[in-house]
Amino acid sequence: MFASSTSTQSPIHRTLPQAYVEILNDLNQKVMSAQPQDVLQFCANYFNLKLEEQRTRLLQQVRLTPQQNRDIPQFLPAVVPPLLSVSSPKIVGASTPAASTPDHSMDSESESDEEDHEEDPSPLLTMPPNYMRGRRTSVSAESMMPSHSNYVKTVIPKSPEQRKRIEASIISNFLFKTLDEDQHEDVVNAMAEKRFHQGENVIEQGAVGDYFYVVETGTLDVFVSKNAQPAEKVFEYGPGGSFGELALMYNGPRAATVTATSDVVLWALDRITFRRILMENTSRKRRMYEAFLETVPLLVSLEPYERHKIADALESVYFEDGQVVVKQGDPGDSFFIIESGEATVTKCDEKGQEYPMPGLGPGQYFGELALLNDMPRAATVRAKGRLKCATLGKRAFVRLLGPVVEIIKRNSSNYATIEQMIQQQQQATGGEQAPAAAAAAEAEATVDLQPPVEQIQQMNSH
Repeated sequence: MFASSTSTQSPIHRTLPQAYVEILNDLNQKVMSAQPQDVLQFCANYFNLKLEEQRTRLLQQVRLTPQQNRDIPQFLPAVVPPLLSVSSPKIVGASTPAASTPDHSMDSESESDEEDHEEDPSPLLTMPPNYMRGRRTSVSAESMMPSHSNYVKTVIPKSPEQRKRIEASIISNFLFKTLDEDQHEDVVNAMAEKRFHQGENVIEQGAVGDYFYVVETGTLDVFVSKNAQPAEKVFEYGPGGSFGELALMYNGPRAATVTATSDVVLWALDRITFRRILMENTSRKRRMYEAFLETVPLLVSLEPYERHKIADALESVYFEDGQVVVKQGDPGDSFFIIESGEATVTKCDEKGQEYPMPGLGPGQYFGELALLNDMPRAATVRAKGRLKCATLGKRAFVRLLGPVVEIIKRNSSNYATIEQMIQQQQQATGGEQAPAAAAAAEAEATVDLQPPVEQIQQMNSH
């Protein structure tokens, strides 16, 4: 049921802000239209997009008021509501997570500036409360937008044992489950060592959260105070434990106090670094995929914005040598494009005899037949060495590749001819490997989707 602001609403609903009602109605319509499998992620993406649109509008307003540009902070995160992020002086930069203090020596000048601005109303008056507070500290603030220059990653040396403990601590944490391999590696690399003595508070209830912690050594107790009553112990942490992950999403108040009951060594990750890792990796991956997709002949006919959508929907998956990517006879739910590495293709006949098909390399795709025809997988594909693929789910495949589905179907019509030719060659040679002629015929009949391998490797290295 859609949210409504008509007179038929209950007294509670009548108090809902109109903007809230409109957003919910719009979200409901999009959910009903898309029918997403992951509703939570779909809603998160929706609100992130709304925040990005808000950010764009605010920046446009800034550009329209040049005399006030010098007072506008040079960052406005697109993934955290402005009320939670911009007004906090905690946000200084990715490399300096510690809180900063406004320069009080400039208070008189700031106050006179504010009085001048109050006398001259502008579109910026619609900005969130406290947006201008502490603005002098924003001069050195690092932009939270992904940079197109080479991003220098934070790498804190750790022993293999330390890395294993950190990875074991975060592997089941909801914030890290969706990270790809590169992002996961960057998070572990960026964690910095923090030491606290027995009796010290690592975090305090009600204080603004800015770090996520993983316990390396030592023990800690968790205390919670309710209704101004004395704090009570509710939990304890030991080596491998983790806490404070909500600080990576927003700078809200801590819900508990965590006190060291022995000398402890912690690994800490601050919110700014975490978000930069996500945004830089996401931006870099999008640029890599867009450049990659431009080299795929199958997608040449697509408009740039269509390739942008595909790039956003692709996800990287990795396979080790010999690992099965798709298995003949299994239902198909994903489409694959090889980013790097090679894959072998085999097919079993009616007698269960397995024979090889020509292999696949970077830029070539597979898995489309099962999605187009709702049929089981027609062949088995295995990784030959380390294999990295970009994958697209069934819904996204049909929705985003609609303009080229006919091309894919045309290409797929070659497969039956190729398969028949190879089977004939297998029978003629008593089940031995198909001669080079069959492989050459396959190479000629199918679309060559080989992109410049050097380009992909170069982009992956950044």
